[in-house]
Amino acid sequence: MINITSQAAARLALMIAEEHDADKLGIKLVPTTTGCGSFTYSIAITEADKRDQIEEINSIRFFYQPQDVDKLIGTVIDCDPVTGRFSIHHPRPQENSCTLTH
Repeated sequence: MINITSQAAARLALMIAEEHDADKLGIKLVPTTTGCGSFTYSIAITEADKRDQIEEINSIRFFYQPQDVDKLIGTVIDCDPVTGRFSIHHPRPQENSCTLTH
């Protein structure tokens, strides 16, 4: 469904291991809207919700809602080894005809 690169998985594993309840934690992609109403994503380290599906990807637990599968397929989570910042790339961004006006 999604791909977590080895660099991103290593960074996420370190971040999760620092938490006292690490054995219960995984990640979720949280949609945030852009100025035109399309979506970008943030990563949340959290426990699974009772409605979440759980998939282990590159040794990281990934939590998602079944209805979100189509939006997530092909997403890649990577991490810059120099800055430690994550990037989330979706190969099929939502189409939106919105143009920002000044």
